[in-house]
Amino acid sequence: MAIEAFLSLPGASAWRPDRLGLRELSFIFDIGLPFALIGDKPAAKALGLHVGEAVRDGRPPAGELWSAVHAVALLCHWGLEVRVTSGVLAPQLKLEVLPPGGAPLSLDVKRAMQEPTKARVVALDMQNAGLSFDAAAAYYGNLFRDGLAAVLLFEPRFWIGIEQKEWLHMARLSEEADGLEPRMFGSADGDRFAGAQSLRLPLLI
Repeated sequence: MAIEAFLSLPGASAWRPDRLGLRELSFIFDIGLPFALIGDKPAAKALGLHVGEAVRDGRPPAGELWSAVHAVALLCHWGLEVRVTSGVLAPQLKLEVLPPGGAPLSLDVKRAMQEPTKARVVALDMQNAGLSFDAAAAYYGNLFRDGLAAVLLFEPRFWIGIEQKEWLHMARLSEEADGLEPRMFGSADGDRFAGAQSLRLPLLI
């Protein structure tokens, strides 16, 4: 599924590596796996248009964009619908989370813990945050009183290799989470304050 997702991306057919070794295979899986988790949802096409140039050149997408792809992949994998509301040429992606039967909630994907957002849902890429999961969770937990509904903390661990890929993740949900459920953020039902967990996907069986 990861390979198929990679090959379906704009630019993939134009990528012509000099060789196809472990690094190149890892690139295919690193790019393709998040899109495999998104599946055939509309967000896959919208995000694919943004990453097409990087895929054509055989390089990782820009950091902010790639953090957003990972966040969308995890949320889609856990059953949420995520919509890209900005155009392809927009300098910054605009995203919405669509809870089942609920009103759309704005989603803000960050790469550093920054001062408050007006978004109802925040996803923070911990790979660049410079602090612990617990510290980030405590910070965003204090924003629930200001209208924040949920926060997803995640760290992609996509080192070179094709045996497995994984994400570390942690979720915090407000009591007023507008139809959002812990399972939609990778936590057990009822656990709104889950500790750090791992989503590990074996690629070779």
